[in-house]
Amino acid sequence: MNRMKNDDSSEGHAVSLAVDDDVDVGALLTLIADTDGVRIRDVHGDRSTVPVPVDDLTEVQRDTLIRAVEAGYYSTPREVTLTEFVEEFDVSKSAISQRLRNAEMTIVRRVGEELVRMGHDRHDEAGGAEGDGRS
Repeated sequence: MNRMKNDDSSEGHAVSLAVDDDVDVGALLTLIADTDGVRIRDVHGDRSTVPVPVDDLTEVQRDTLIRAVEAGYYSTPREVTLTEFVEEFDVSKSAISQRLRNAEMTIVRRVGEELVRMGHDRHDEAGGAEGDGRS
C-alpha cells in the first residue's frame, strides 16, 4: 500500500473507493467519517467534480462549518439548533449565523461558477448553435 503525506503532515494512507449506483453513498460516508483517525478529503462521481474552496474560507469559517457538520446542524432533520450550537462558542448567535452564512455563500458561489463553466464547456463541445437562446 502506498504511504503518502496527509494535509496535516502526518503519515497515512489514501484510499479510493468505487461504489455501485444503488449504494447509499451518504450512509457509507457517515460510517467512514465516524471512524477515528479517518478524514474524507474528496468526494466525486464520474458525472462531475466541483472543488470545494477550502482555502477561500477563513480559518474561523472553516472551524465553525466543521463543528456545525459534526454537531448535526446540517442533518435532516437538524440534530442541533443554532441556539444549542452557539453554546460551544464564546460569541453571539448572530456571529455564528454570519460565519456559517458567509462560508455557505463562498461555497455556493464557487459551485455555481463551476456549474456555469461546465455548462458552457458542454455547450462548446456540442458545437453550440448560434441563436439557441443560451449564452
